[in-house]
Amino acid sequence: MAWRARGEFGYEYFDDPDGYRGYHQDGNGDGDYLPWQAAVEFCRSRGVTSAVDVGCAKGFLVAELLTSGVDAVGYDVSAYALSFTRGLPCSRADVRDGVPRAAEAVFALGVLLYLDEHELADVLTNLRRATGRFLLFSSYYEGDPQDVPDPLRRITRPGDWWRGRLTHAGFGFDHRGKCFDVYTV
Repeated sequence: MAWRARGEFGYEYFDDPDGYRGYHQDGNGDGDYLPWQAAVEFCRSRGVTSAVDVGCAKGFLVAELLTSGVDAVGYDVSAYALSFTRGLPCSRADVRDGVPRAAEAVFALGVLLYLDEHELADVLTNLRRATGRFLLFSSYYEGDPQDVPDPLRRITRPGDWWRGRLTHAGFGFDHRGKCFDVYTV
């Protein structure tokens, strides 16, 4: 069953005190993990001027990128999360249906782990088509500590497994950063 049809990414997931509790503007429940600033620093250091955030949720990354001068858009399946993105170029789209806009950098931070494994190859093909220079990717890798358990995660695999899938889809592994892994095309 597709998660976009079940509406699981609503208030209960994002904001209920008894829910996931792992997604906030000042961190993702993992101590000092702040991908928004890391993304801005990455884009500045590599001269990235356009970006897409796949699974943008409440638009925190898109807002930071726009503030830093990067032409950024975001896409998510959650109508609830997108209701917090007023004034931001964020809209509803499911990565399984393709990425509506291409950019130099595509961010897929903690989003692909919600797919079923059989969907991954097609989604990675879609991401490759949309990626001009860099794919910035993160997932909770099997064996890595996660302070906040995520009940909706579907894929829990080691980093080498993910790297193999991404490489097979045409991405070249560049390096593992603190907040995301960097792949090139």
